[in-house]
Parts: sequence; structure tokens; C-alpha cells
Amino acid sequence: MKSERPRGHLHLQRTVIFLLALTIQPQAVCAVGMFELQIYYYQNPLGLLQTGDCCDLQASGGQRCSARDQCDTIFHACLKEYQARVAPSGTCTFGSGSSGILGGNSQTLRHRGHDGGGAGGEDGTNGHIVIPFKYAWPVS
Repeated sequence: MKSERPRGHLHLQRTVIFLLALTIQPQAVCAVGMFELQIYYYQNPLGLLQTGDCCDLQASGGQRCSARDQCDTIFHACLKEYQARVAPSGTCTFGSGSSGILGGNSQTLRHRGHDGGGAGGEDGTNGHIVIPFKYAWPVS
């Protein structure tokens, strides 16, 4: 019994030293994450910009936009605080991101996935927008 007591005492001593070292060591906690948006389909049958103007060439007569030259479609995502009435302008408090040029006036996109399969590229041409953030996500 006497030989077991010092061994148990040594184990307890090591445990206390280990726990003490954990409490003394400074620890930094950092929230890190990603907001991801996947666009699967979009349609702009009249070929108009958000302002209501034609994307490129205006057809003769000035009434309708030309179907010959389609829009170069791109999406912008902006993360900001909750707004009862969403304003397209202002600061993107929590970050922003954009797709690459996705195509013409309408298109169905396939997500590439995290395993690298499927169509599209890392430049956002597959409709996948990733906005990294380094803060705690706000509680709603």
C-alpha cells in the first residue's frame, strides 16, 4: 500500500499542474464563419437593368430592348443590419460579395458543390457567393 500512495499522489500532482497551466494560458476566442448564397435560376425576360433601362442596345423605335444583345447578368450580395424597409444603398456592415458574370437574360445554374464536382468555377460563375465574416453573428 505504501508504494501505491506516492504514485497516486504524483498523478494528482500532475493533474493539478496541468489544470493550472490551462487556466493561466491566455485563450483568444474568435468567431469565424461564412455566409453562402447559391443562385439556381434567374430570369430577366425583358432584358432590363434594375433602373428599367435596356442593358445594351435599344431596338429601333425605342419601345423595347433588343433581344440580339442580352444582359451580362451579375449578382451582388450585401449583409447589413435588419431593416424594416430594405434600402439597396448604404454600408454592408457584415460584408459583401458578388458573382462573376453568369450569362444572359435567363439561365439555370448548377452548384459546383464542396467536393469540386459539377459545373462552374471558383470565380462565382456558378452562382455561388461566399461572404466570410470574423465576428459573432447577431441575434435576431
